Order: sequence, then structure tokens, then C-alpha cells
Amino acid sequence: MFFNDVIIVCVNNEFNLVKIKKENIPLDIIFEDSEILIINKPSNFVVHLGYGNTSGTLLNALIFHYKRNSSLPRAGIVHRLDKNTSGLLVVAKTILAYNYLVSLFKNRKIIKEYDAIVIGRIKRNGNINYPIKRNIHRRTIMTIGSGGKKAITHYKVITRFRNYTYVRVQIKTGRTHQIRVHFSAIAHPIFGDSIYSKGIKHNSLGLSKKTCRFLCKFSRPSLHSRMLSFIHPITNELKTWTISPPLDMVHLLTLLYYEDMV
Repeated sequence: MFFNDVIIVCVNNEFNLVKIKKENIPLDIIFEDSEILIINKPSNFVVHLGYGNTSGTLLNALIFHYKRNSSLPRAGIVHRLDKNTSGLLVVAKTILAYNYLVSLFKNRKIIKEYDAIVIGRIKRNGNINYPIKRNIHRRTIMTIGSGGKKAITHYKVITRFRNYTYVRVQIKTGRTHQIRVHFSAIAHPIFGDSIYSKGIKHNSLGLSKKTCRFLCKFSRPSLHSRMLSFIHPITNELKTWTISPPLDMVHLLTLLYYEDMV
């Protein structure tokens, strides 16, 4: 470029904006007041609009059932669960609650606890502290490595089965796919997680045909958000909500318990 050069910029005013549709999708509300919703999200349910997901999401459902949420950022959604992770999710109903909850998440003042079934036998309780960043080769998935964001996961062994472990997990940070990435990093991927399994397959040695068939058909990460706990934005009281795992995980745990008894 030289002095007095003229730069011409052409602007295309035709933008392909996606109109967000209101959709009458049933929601499992386990708590509601004037400020917040606590939702029990099923698996195979996308939380927010994204590439390839412009309908059938929690956001579409929220703006149908709660018209005032249409005026809130992200329709009041302050955090996410992966599409195939089930369990508890908090949604704001007012701008005051939205800003408050965003601040709580930012300052790690919301306790989130998960149930998970992982491949292999974990010997003892532990912590996983590996930074997480986006995979440079596959931008839709995450990986551990230098330059990533700090991520801390605590886990407690609930039950050791023959080839699996039932764990309870608390995350001190909320990175994308954090639990799945961290357990994959310690060679105990979440059972059913085809993306982060790293080729580690479930061990069906010694299991009945019935159990093997069920394991082969289990097509989602066996991960469930079981508990949320935080100070309410208006009452200033500590509120805690818990929800049991869905039927597919209950069935899986029942079969694993049975296999260890025979």
C-alpha cells in the first residue's frame, strides 16, 4: 500500500440469518421459580443451536414454553451438557439470574457432580489435572496438551466390577468434554464413548450373552449429571438438586452387578 491508495470494499447486505423456531418439545422440569429452571435433560438432546442443529434443541423448547426467555442471552442457557450426556441443567428465567449464574460458573462456585461408568478397574479415588485444548486436526473434539486451559477433575470409586468401574465425578472447571477427555487420558474412557475411547474396547470376557448384547448396543457415553448445588440468586440459600441416572444406565449397572454375583 502507498500513500493516497484507494481501498474499495464491497459489502453484501444479504445475510443468511437462521430464524430460531419455537418448538413444543416436552421438558422434564424438576424445579422452577421466578428466577431459574432446573431441567433433567435426556440423552440424545442438543442443548444449544449449532452447526447442523437449528431445531430440536433445548433452546427451541425454551422459547416455546417460556416466551420471556426469548429476550435473554442464549434464551437463559448458562451452561451445556453434551448431546448424549443426561442429567441436571440450570437455566435462567430473568436477566438478573442469568448474569448471576454466569458469574457463579466463571468463579467456580457451582458444584457439579456426575455419575460415570468407565472401562477398566480403577484402584482408588483420584484427581486428574491436565490442560484441555481443541484438537488441531479435528476441531470438533478436544485433547490434553500444553497451551490448553486448566482443567481439574476429582473422582471417587463407587463400585469396581470385573472389567468396569462406577465412579462419581466432580469437576472444578467446565471445559468442553472435560470428563470424557480426562478419563480417556488415564486410559479409562467412559463406556460407550466412541470418540474418546482411543481404541480401548470394552472387555466382555466371562460375561453372559445377554450382558454382551446390551453392552454392544449401548451407543452413548455412560455419563450422567446427577447433582447441582449453588446459592440461589434471590433467597441467598444454598440449594441442591439430585437426580438418579436414566434407565439405560440403571440397566447397565444392574447387569454389571449381576455379573459380579454369579
